[in-house]
Amino acid sequence: MRPEDSRDLRKNYKRLMWFLVSIFLIDALIVFTLINYANLSPVLSGFIIIVFTSIVYLCFYIICDKIDKKKKIKQEKEKYKDPFTKK
Repeated sequence: MRPEDSRDLRKNYKRLMWFLVSIFLIDALIVFTLINYANLSPVLSGFIIIVFTSIVYLCFYIICDKIDKKKKIKQEKEKYKDPFTKK
C-alpha cells in the first residue's frame, strides 16, 4: 500500500466517522420526536429513519466526491507551477 492510499483511507474514515456521529444524533432526535409527539409506531419511525439516513448519506457521498475531484484538479494544476517565480 502506497502512502497516498493510506492517507486517503484515513481521510475517508475520518469523514465517515464524523458523518456517523452527527447522523446518529440527528436520527435519535427525529425518532424521539416521532414516537413521543407524533405517536407513530416504532416500526414506522425506524423505516422513516432508514430512508432519511440513506438520502442524507447519498448527498454526503456526492458532496465529498465533488470536493475530492476539485481538490485533485487543483493539485494537478499547482503541480506544474514553479514555486520560485512571482506573478
